[in-house]
Amino acid sequence: MKFTRRTISVIFLFSVLLTGLNGQNLTGELPQKMVINGKQYYLHVIQKGEGLYRISVNYGVPMQAIIEANPDIEGTLKIGQILRIPVSTATPGTATSTSFIYHTVEAGQTAYSLSRKYNVSLDELYKYNPGTEKGLIVGAILQIPAKPELPAQGVAGQAAGQGQVSRPLGQAAQTQPVQPQVQTTPGQAAQSAQTRSAAVDIMPELSQRDERYIYHIVEAGETMYSLSRKYNISMDQLLEYNPALRSGVLVSGSEIRILKSTLANNLSIAEEEVSNQGVVEDDRYLYHTIQPGQTLYSIGRMYQADLAAIKALNPGLNENDLKVGSVIRVPKPKVDMSLADLDQNDRSLYRIHKVKRKETLYGISRMYNVDVETIKQINPRIDFQNLQTRDEIRIPTDAWFARQTALSMRKDEAEPVKAPDMSIYDVTVGCEKNYTLGYKEPIRVALMLPFAAAQHQSYSESIQVSRESRTSSNRNKMFTEFYSGVLLALDTLKKQGISVELSVYDIAPDTNAVRRALRDPSLSRQHLIIGPALAGELPLVSEFSRAHGIPLVYPMSNTNPQLDNNPYLFHINTPDYLVFDKIAEDIVKQASGGKLIVIRPTEKDDNAGHFIQLLRQKVAATEGRWNAVRMVEYLPTANEMNDLINLVARDSANHVVVPSTKLSEVSRLVPILFGVREQTKANINFYGLSDVLRFQTVEPEQIHALNGTFYRHFGLDYNDSHTKAFISKYRQWYHTEPHAISPFFQSSDATSGFSRYGIWGYDVANYFISAIASYGEDFELCLDKFRHDQVQFNFRFERTSNWGGFYNAGLYKFRFRSDLKMERVALDK
Repeated sequence: MKFTRRTISVIFLFSVLLTGLNGQNLTGELPQKMVINGKQYYLHVIQKGEGLYRISVNYGVPMQAIIEANPDIEGTLKIGQILRIPVSTATPGTATSTSFIYHTVEAGQTAYSLSRKYNVSLDELYKYNPGTEKGLIVGAILQIPAKPELPAQGVAGQAAGQGQVSRPLGQAAQTQPVQPQVQTTPGQAAQSAQTRSAAVDIMPELSQRDERYIYHIVEAGETMYSLSRKYNISMDQLLEYNPALRSGVLVSGSEIRILKSTLANNLSIAEEEVSNQGVVEDDRYLYHTIQPGQTLYSIGRMYQADLAAIKALNPGLNENDLKVGSVIRVPKPKVDMSLADLDQNDRSLYRIHKVKRKETLYGISRMYNVDVETIKQINPRIDFQNLQTRDEIRIPTDAWFARQTALSMRKDEAEPVKAPDMSIYDVTVGCEKNYTLGYKEPIRVALMLPFAAAQHQSYSESIQVSRESRTSSNRNKMFTEFYSGVLLALDTLKKQGISVELSVYDIAPDTNAVRRALRDPSLSRQHLIIGPALAGELPLVSEFSRAHGIPLVYPMSNTNPQLDNNPYLFHINTPDYLVFDKIAEDIVKQASGGKLIVIRPTEKDDNAGHFIQLLRQKVAATEGRWNAVRMVEYLPTANEMNDLINLVARDSANHVVVPSTKLSEVSRLVPILFGVREQTKANINFYGLSDVLRFQTVEPEQIHALNGTFYRHFGLDYNDSHTKAFISKYRQWYHTEPHAISPFFQSSDATSGFSRYGIWGYDVANYFISAIASYGEDFELCLDKFRHDQVQFNFRFERTSNWGGFYNAGLYKFRFRSDLKMERVALDK
């Protein structure tokens, strides 16, 4: 059978029309790929109701990439129109498996922190970005799945939420033994299958994304003002969905969310015509919001401004990649105001272009360096959806642009439009001294604790006290001690002239007691709520806090199911895994120029795997420097004493990390390392996690001999003058001895006569009430400026996201020196 060229075209078009929604055809197969100019594309036929946004989500391809691949896209998409979709590494299908975010790596970021940020596992990050397991390169662009599935392994603890809650853990890779005497360079360690297998890329996953929102990664040069214009939402709405932005700080690389229902059909304010934008100005500059299709050249023509002057006023502006919605400064033009009196049909304002065969509006706009919207604006009678050969289009000349500027300036003289207040949108708001709360009127504080907990069913929260010592008769003692510390803090504040009105709520560990307390009308008028103590009580109190905008301090439990849902929530007792990045950074810094020996757990340990992976990344970053760190990973064998003797260096310091928190593991290794030191006389520095400080089977003398270093959120320094003053006052008030929650390598039995939680209550109450007294009700916006000494904590609060709450990221390093002295050093950001 003989086919004509026309017949072949019809058959091909019919096969294309089989392509359906979601990047699949009617037979369920993926759309066929085509190669055009050496690049692969899918051909997609637009269906009823589809737009660029939905198509880009379904294929996992940015809208801008689709627009660039289809330069003839004009105005509204038509049903049946064929689009070329650039083929990415993603597989077209459902949005959950094909939608990608493109992230530019910034200084200080790690694969671990990005996996937390975007709710993906390290496996997925490495899969779509080969080579990142060796470390990240600043400026590199990563492809990140936007909606990954949560790992299937069981849940530890309560409901999932970002930050402090125990969450689903991913599947660990099986660890393979590493030959004990084989040393590896950072690069080799990152590439070898053995070390990769030890990279247990398990982390407490973030909570599921709220499908009501879209998520935007802030890019350099973007402002809150430009984002509100880009998504066509008010500043109030932007702040409502992202309360952290009330500080005025928009961090490049951070994430904001926008409620989908507010977008309706207007995904971008860029769809508005230029004529509706107006000229925004201050005393020195004009402020221009970049529109689709505009170039720096066309903007310069619009305002009769020199391109070099525009570039100088906007450092970092990439003229080849102007971001729609971004605001740039333009020097005020020197325009002949008589141009405003020219008739709009004056021939000097236009040139005429006759459309040629196959020409598109986009191509014409590029030919004359005039953006598409401007051409549409001055040619209202032309049907650009059906552009015909020999259509005559008016193209604006420089005189037209000068006239438009003159008209705008004349209008602004009569009705001036003020420039956006950049002090609100783009810089930190001023943190003025508060002279009202605590002075002219008392600070109202509610304390909600289960004082009668001993009368109720047992619970198993982790509140830094050994499980064995939680006897029912002493279960309420910790809360009474906490309350005692709060009262002591109020006395300290009173002597500083700060007035506090304290309301105490005795809530049993059940929801009925909490609901009764929340019905108290006075609770909604509090400036601060401290409590509750347990995770089961938190959801109701957190919901109340968010609804009334009251800061809520969650003081004791390390299980937190609400941190990602409440921007007013402060979590005190942060789990170690949230600060692993800081700990790893400090250990590698201390090991500079030396040898880092990491002893891997003999049993599966999710958190230890994460920590080892972070150490690899930090070490890889030192490669090529004169003080590079040599890292060796060792999986213990039956001959671990001899193995370690052969591994330790004699000519440099050895920094030995034991990332396990299992009592049996640490109790076995410490004496072995002590023996290695005694036999080899090598310089060994031991590093362990905070839980080790509670192990009573570890000999403190051996930790001192090994120059042990531990990282923890709290602990006492008995040589500190502030600590001494507090202890003296506590003895006078309560005739008992306060000490840390868990003294180092000693028993912390709940039946002892010591007060273990008095210091905790004192630090929490003193810190937050002092912050309110310093900066008022919006104190959380100024915490980076607030300096306050605590007795046993090092409070440094960071948000989990622009819409989530705060967790305590402040750490201490506890160094056990060989002279049997211990020093506490704050590990600040």
